[in-house]
Amino acid sequence: MRVHLLPLMVLFAAACGPSSSVDEGLGVVEGIDTSEKGITAFVRSGQYTSWLAEPSVHDTRAPHGSKVRVFFNDVVAQSLRDGNATHPVGSILVKELFEDDGKTLRGHALDVKVAEGPGKDTWLFYEGFGPDYTRNYYGRAHSTCHGCHSDGTDYVTSPLP
Repeated sequence: MRVHLLPLMVLFAAACGPSSSVDEGLGVVEGIDTSEKGITAFVRSGQYTSWLAEPSVHDTRAPHGSKVRVFFNDVVAQSLRDGNATHPVGSILVKELFEDDGKTLRGHALDVKVAEGPGKDTWLFYEGFGPDYTRNYYGRAHSTCHGCHSDGTDYVTSPLP
């Protein structure tokens, strides 16, 4: 039996790089369509801006850029207040990404807890840059994202404000 590896290599390369659509169709979590298109529409709409937020844009050492501001939905905010080691499904954080001037919004990063239990496979990660949001990272347990996030409590690295 002869196995052709090229189709498999193409499949794996597509799943690991930017703009992977491997997890599209996960459904709706806390009212958000978790497909790449759905998350892009959600962050561009600014619907998260009514959530609990850090008081202002601040410096960060994260790879998302030098200036950020993080928003927490009620689910993850309560879980962090309770000191949970594992956050519940529906926990969502949105990180606004700013240019070095701290005023010009350049994109968003978003984490959504999509499955019960601990581990990188329970989180969907997204990062997109405007104005057209074509440079995205997207996927469950995305290899570009989970490494840094593993330092946090159940992949949440931002403390409550």
